[in-house]
Amino acid sequence: MDDEPVILQVLKAVFEGEPYRLTSVANGRDALAVIAAGTVDLIITDKNLPDVGGIEILRAAKAKEPLIEVIILTGYGSLDTALTALELDAFDYVLKPLNNVFDIRNKVRKADQKQQMALENRRLILELSRKNGELEAALEEARGLQAELIQSEKLAGIGTLAAGIAHEISSPLFGILGLAEAITDEQDLPLAQGYARDVVEYCRTIRDIVVDLSSYSRSATHEYLTSVELAKVIGDALKLVERSAPVEHVTFRTEIEPGLYLNARTNEIQQIFVNLIKNAAEAVNDAHLSGGGSVVVKAGRTDGAIWARVEDNGPGIPEDRVRLIFDPFYTTKPAGKGTGLGLNIVYRIMTKYRGQVQVQSKPGEGTQFSLRFPVDSRQ
Repeated sequence: MDDEPVILQVLKAVFEGEPYRLTSVANGRDALAVIAAGTVDLIITDKNLPDVGGIEILRAAKAKEPLIEVIILTGYGSLDTALTALELDAFDYVLKPLNNVFDIRNKVRKADQKQQMALENRRLILELSRKNGELEAALEEARGLQAELIQSEKLAGIGTLAAGIAHEISSPLFGILGLAEAITDEQDLPLAQGYARDVVEYCRTIRDIVVDLSSYSRSATHEYLTSVELAKVIGDALKLVERSAPVEHVTFRTEIEPGLYLNARTNEIQQIFVNLIKNAAEAVNDAHLSGGGSVVVKAGRTDGAIWARVEDNGPGIPEDRVRLIFDPFYTTKPAGKGTGLGLNIVYRIMTKYRGQVQVQSKPGEGTQFSLRFPVDSRQ
């Protein structure tokens, strides 16, 4: 773009044979029309055109497409206009007359190279953004599948829990039935009222059992992160196991420091301890038929972390199987008595909260599962 025909002729001659499609205009209005048409990659423009100046053309070009490169030519250069041009991201600011017209061709080649690099960077950024979007979608799907897997494993164990809890409920139900029959025939009002109070207490016991089971079976995906009191979660897990698993040969003990809290979903932390305590209790109960079985749950705080251990004096795990126990579908239980997902779920939930789970076991001496949570555990 130049209002001097001779300059336009010279520049056309300079670029003859180059792989560029040239458009020549002699005023700013036509220049803006070409820019608006969206077919411009690089502009060489005189600073002083009869209607619209080169700086205005530079602004219009950058507004249209920031990657358009612009070289300003001027016979009336000043420091202010040069600085303005560079601030507006002009590629170069060249004074006329040109000492060597072919320098313009070199500048255009360099501008072209810069633009190609910028275009490639833009393409790579868009591609990266697309890949990131795909990765985020895949991660979201994986999170959903993991939540479904955790819930499926939990529901698979509900059958065992429910069988034990049905037995646990049967005693207060028989008590309620007997007391209700006695009330119908009882003429002594104070005695009948005493029977009624016993019925209420039995009903509360059943209610607590059902609430514990319902709470455990609820999906954690609808829970919010909250401050989880570790002592309460472990206590609830123990109650569930004591009511549902065969534990007549097992004694339970806890050693838990007060004031231990995790930022987590209560249901998921409870599932960790239900799985570990239930596994320990079943192993100990089978190994100590004459009594003496023990499961101990300990928890405390050290070195910026909260730790917990589930220890038992069961049969232990053979050394060649210890490395396999966190694998999905691996189980040492008889067919039909385990999904092989319990410990894998423990591992997944611990990893989700940036925690660690380790196991130490000696055949004939027992097993210890060690958990470690960062104090600020977050999803």
